[in-house]
Amino acid sequence: MGKRLLLIILAVVGIGVFAVSFMVSRHLISPAKTQAAPPPAAPAPAAPHAAAGDVILDTPPSVEEKHLYDLVKEVRQKVQDCQKREQALEEQEKRAQMARQIIDREAQNLETQRLQLASALTKLKETQAELEKTRVAIDREETVNLKRVAAVYDKMDAAAGGRILEGMCTNKQDADAVKILHYMTERSVAKVLAEITDKGLAARLCEQLKRVKEQN
Repeated sequence: MGKRLLLIILAVVGIGVFAVSFMVSRHLISPAKTQAAPPPAAPAPAAPHAAAGDVILDTPPSVEEKHLYDLVKEVRQKVQDCQKREQALEEQEKRAQMARQIIDREAQNLETQRLQLASALTKLKETQAELEKTRVAIDREETVNLKRVAAVYDKMDAAAGGRILEGMCTNKQDADAVKILHYMTERSVAKVLAEITDKGLAARLCEQLKRVKEQN
């Protein structure tokens, strides 16, 4: 756009120089008047203010001169239009740049939120995995046997049942003890846990009872 504007300006200047040269040569070639000059005529009314770049003549312009004047005006108008379009394009470029900056900021914010959500989701999955490790799963095949053993513990003295379960936990059979407690009646479970001397163990058994999961 800058090169095009420069070419148009150079064309305007060239046309203006050509017009001035043409009119000067026209006046120089015309024959000189030898007769006495007529008495000074009344002053002509003042001509309207000429636009910048217009050539003012003392005599009426010829057809060729008028054509040159029109051509100069046309080229000047095109230069002005070109300048306006260039300014409009610059404004559009500024607005587009501002829009790109806003889009870049929004994209960065979305990427930050995505990373935060991904991190939170990873932590949630890790927590769920740890929770699954603490669950006590009961297979369908062992359900019948566990219910039978739990019925025996329900009929057993609470103190004796508590000692047996405590011994199982000492031998690292916590999961089996929890499975038995799961199928015992709530009243029997309360009595047995009350008889366990290691209150910390009793609390752990109560917590693990919440995590029993029967497999279908």
